[in-house]
Amino acid sequence: MSRSKIAVLFGLSLLVLMSSCASPATPQVVEKIVEKVVVVTAQPVPVIKLVHLNVPLGWVNNDEFVALQVAQAKGFYAEAGLDVNLISGGGSTGFDPLVAIMGFDDSIRIGVPAAMSLVVKAKSEGIDVVAVAALTQEEPGGFIALTKYAPQATGLCDFKGKVVSMQTEATWYVDALGKQCVTGALVAGEDFTVVPAGWTPDCLLATGANRCDFYCGWATNQVFGLEQQGLKLGVDFQFFLASKYLPFHYADVIVVNGAWARKNPEIVRGFVQASMKGLQYTLDHPDEAVQISGAVPGMDLAHATWRIPIQNRLVTNEDTAKFGVGYIDVGKVQDMINLLAEKDQIKTEFDASTVVDSSYLK
Repeated sequence: MSRSKIAVLFGLSLLVLMSSCASPATPQVVEKIVEKVVVVTAQPVPVIKLVHLNVPLGWVNNDEFVALQVAQAKGFYAEAGLDVNLISGGGSTGFDPLVAIMGFDDSIRIGVPAAMSLVVKAKSEGIDVVAVAALTQEEPGGFIALTKYAPQATGLCDFKGKVVSMQTEATWYVDALGKQCVTGALVAGEDFTVVPAGWTPDCLLATGANRCDFYCGWATNQVFGLEQQGLKLGVDFQFFLASKYLPFHYADVIVVNGAWARKNPEIVRGFVQASMKGLQYTLDHPDEAVQISGAVPGMDLAHATWRIPIQNRLVTNEDTAKFGVGYIDVGKVQDMINLLAEKDQIKTEFDASTVVDSSYLK
């Protein structure tokens, strides 16, 4: 090779070498993903301890108390932090709610006696009881009569000359009713006869000396027995409510031990509001309420199907339209107190506001 070619090659090699060192090479970024494992120790979910309440009722735990059964089944009590056990009581077992809530067991401080008149009597005897809500706005008590014996048995004036049967000795009750007759006061024992009766209206169907013309019973109870025998209301028999003439308002009344309630207002409020939620649900979903009540041990689905729509009609009135279901009007209770005092069923009149407190509804 000639010297000139060697020189050219050497020059080219030197240029290549110089160009490769003239500027640093552009660095290449290499992304590296580092996985970080975080170990999380599971924390136990705190268990909310429910407040246990045993609630004695004024009768057997049946469809009469469907609102409370619905509150149980739909979880309304649990949402309020309560574990509620409904206990049959009243005349069905002898376990009087008004006595039970005054005992030594703090789990029994709320009860549901059958009628407001019983609550008023208990208060007048010094029992520290307060009514906080009512499942029905009227007592369902009234009078049943077969049309073949008393064709015009649509009101208390029709007692005249008849035999009136009462489940308990309560001549004063029918006597007070008789005096409300617009065509002239009727006196028990003079204008009509009062006789005792059992829990079923058998005397209406009896003959001879055992027969009665009127039977005092509940629209939501004894009427069912007659319909089961094929008799029809308005055709074969009539019924009218006593509260149409006398201030016998409110049945299945939720009551509390006054001293305990003052110390535990949130428990009372939780129970009352959950119960009223169950009552409203029963009004809004009667078919489901029937199924819930019918599933209670010992309950008759056919009876629940019959009773609940009838009972629902006693739940609402002009007061509940303003204040919501369960509301108790102090003025109406005062009228009842005054009547009971007048008829010597309580010793003296007293202020109804001492036995009624509707604030737990809010």
